[in-house]
Amino acid sequence: MKKLILMALTLGLISNCGIVYSDNTMDPLKEYRYCGVPKRDAGGDIYRSYRVYAAFRKIYPCPSTGLTAGRCDGWQVDHVRPLASCGCDAVSNMQWLPVEIKTCAGALCKDRWERTVYTCTMTQEAQ
Repeated sequence: MKKLILMALTLGLISNCGIVYSDNTMDPLKEYRYCGVPKRDAGGDIYRSYRVYAAFRKIYPCPSTGLTAGRCDGWQVDHVRPLASCGCDAVSNMQWLPVEIKTCAGALCKDRWERTVYTCTMTQEAQ
């Protein structure tokens, strides 16, 4: 598992977030993945844009197959800052994660603790 995570970090598959300005600079102290309260549909589910997902896949192909569409065995796309915790549904807030980390199948489960790390104190009315 450690080798898999180290490989993903080395290849830049886990840390691929950031917005670049027209002059190719970034403010290193600004959090670009925070967008506020997520949009929800009539049923209360958080809205996710397929276009954003498709754009991410086009820029960052599957780590196991190198393809921009189709199955990606062993990997899942994840929001770095969760949408439920005011994260953006944007390419700059997405990353590839090994299934063992993303799906809570193993001991290193991102989904199990991330909502306690990231908080969203805004309400729908405050937006």
